[in-house]
Amino acid sequence: MPVTIKDIAKELGLSVSTVSKALNDYPDVAPETKRRVQELAQILDYYPSATARSLRRRHTNKIGLLLFLRVVGSSLTSEYEFELIRGVAFTAEKRGYNLVLYTTVTREADQLMRICRAREVDGLILIGAGHLEELIAFLSREAIPFVVLNRRVEQPDVSFIAPDNVNGARAAVCHLLELGHRRIGYIGRPDDPETNIDRLAGYRQALAEFGVPFDERLIIPASFESGSGYRAMKALLDLPSPPTAVFAFNDHLAIEALQAVKERGLQVPADVALVGFDDIHSSLVTTPPLTTVHQPLLEMGSQAAQVLLDRIADDSLPPIRLTLPVHLVVRGSTVRRT
Repeated sequence: MPVTIKDIAKELGLSVSTVSKALNDYPDVAPETKRRVQELAQILDYYPSATARSLRRRHTNKIGLLLFLRVVGSSLTSEYEFELIRGVAFTAEKRGYNLVLYTTVTREADQLMRICRAREVDGLILIGAGHLEELIAFLSREAIPFVVLNRRVEQPDVSFIAPDNVNGARAAVCHLLELGHRRIGYIGRPDDPETNIDRLAGYRQALAEFGVPFDERLIIPASFESGSGYRAMKALLDLPSPPTAVFAFNDHLAIEALQAVKERGLQVPADVALVGFDDIHSSLVTTPPLTTVHQPLLEMGSQAAQVLLDRIADDSLPPIRLTLPVHLVVRGSTVRRT
């Protein structure tokens, strides 16, 4: 049975009014009383209902961005995430809001509960989550405004901003097919399920358009771990009939794949063509420069902030589900086969 304010008041010998004020950080409650109330609330795992919170919520003029780190000790952000965050921050500042960055590795639900209980922010943007179902359910139940950034979400009542992964992947693989390649590998990321499903769908659409049969052996899974793209490329090169071209889930994997190709004494693009996805700065400085799919990362971050801030101002607005266009950027890692 959920703990109530009355339970806390009875335990501490305080009035319900005093406990409520202490939980909501009212200035007319003594600091020691606040401390006792808040400590017991944490011990008893108390948090207010969505209805109660909505009645007494005060705007903080802050929005939170919850960034999901894949492993302990991983870098705070990739180039990709940094651009998304910049877009969020610019728009938030323009509208008079501060941005608070939260990071979590494995305790996503616990982190969300802490943020929501403390009412530290007026709304949240989620970036990089693997499995969102539990988090979405919690935020919806607590009536916390939120937007998912960089991920398509199936639930029709959830706002998201995402790139057009299907058409981006299709354009990348069509480009390779137009250059004469017929054995095209795909280095995927099944740990990012919705995005991987969409990019694999685009890969398969392109093959079908050119009448090229799908070959399961050319699909190699990778992960967020460093060196994963390198190992996946080695596995493709070890096939009895290796691919002449490879489309990678993102630029990071493609850059690692490039190293594996070079270590085999092969040349890019003469022996193996490579295409990435994201168009991060690093894709410009590889040798050769990487052909990739450009995403409007700043715009995606900005749109996410706009949608969230509009929802904070008017919670009756319908969900916004935006899929932004992407385009192929052709560089030196692809060439027509002779």
